[in-house]
Formats: sequence, structure tokens, C-alpha cells
Amino acid sequence: MITAKQTITETFIHLLSEQDFEAVSVKDIVAYAGISRSTFYLHFTDKYELMEAVRSQLNGKLFQIYSEPSDAETINLKICRHIFRYRSFYRQEFSDAGRIHELTSRFACQLDHVFGDEDLAVFAGWGTIGYLVSWVKGGFMMSPQEASDKLMKIVFADWTANLAETRERSS
Repeated sequence: MITAKQTITETFIHLLSEQDFEAVSVKDIVAYAGISRSTFYLHFTDKYELMEAVRSQLNGKLFQIYSEPSDAETINLKICRHIFRYRSFYRQEFSDAGRIHELTSRFACQLDHVFGDEDLAVFAGWGTIGYLVSWVKGGFMMSPQEASDKLMKIVFADWTANLAETRERSS
């Protein structure tokens, strides 16, 4: 059974696919959800608190992916599927540089626990979130599978392969 709180959050996520956060009102949420304003206010003080609850929930799901035992390819695919499934939220989230920075820092911290190497975690965290932001801002021109495959290609690329050729050409 779906609770009123779940209905409110699902409605809110849906409305983000139709309009920017600033344009979404409590009136819109309750009308679309078919609930009263008092029901909304039983769960949230305003749309900003609702956004924080959705942010906490969805980013929590994103970070939880790394705590599930799996290989890198499966983890990347799960991340890309999560971002795509909640694309209306992440379009909003990735339109704010402060939110990108906060999410990336948290992601790097999570990866530090996975890799046990802070420098690698920072590099991988910023690179992964940067790639995902580009995919989101580009309008999801690839499927989650294609985005995951390209991300894996980047992860396992030999970054030094062309350095010698580049140096020779520039001298």
C-alpha cells in the first residue's frame, strides 16, 4: 500500500519532469496527487523540505549501489539506470553547481571507502559525476547501457598510450 508521503514524493518527482523546481508549487503537488493541502503539510513544511527529503532518498539509493557486492561494470550500469530512472530529479540537481560539488564530494568520500585511496577516490568521483552530468545535460542521448559502457571504457582507458606521440609531435 502506497502511503500519502510516497504519493507526494512520486508526484513531486513527476512534476519535476514537466517544470523546474521553482515553478512547482504545493498547490500543483496536491492537485496532481489528489490529496488535501493539510495532508501535504502533515509530512512536509514546504516544497523545500520535500526536495531535501527526495534528495536524501535518491542520493542515498545512489550511494547504496556501492555497498552492494558487484563488479565495476554492474555498478556503473546500476548507477546509470538509477540516474535515468530519476532523470527529472537529476536534471534539476545537476543544474546547480553547488549541488554537483556536494554530490561529487560525497561520492569521492564513498569511493575512498571502496578504494582505500583518497587520491584515486577524488579522481574517480569527480570523473564519474562529471560524466553523468554531461550525459544528463546532453539530454540522455544514450541509453543507460550505452552510457555505462562508455564510462567503463573511460575507466579502463590507457591514459598514457598517446603521450609519447603527442610529445614527439609537439617537439
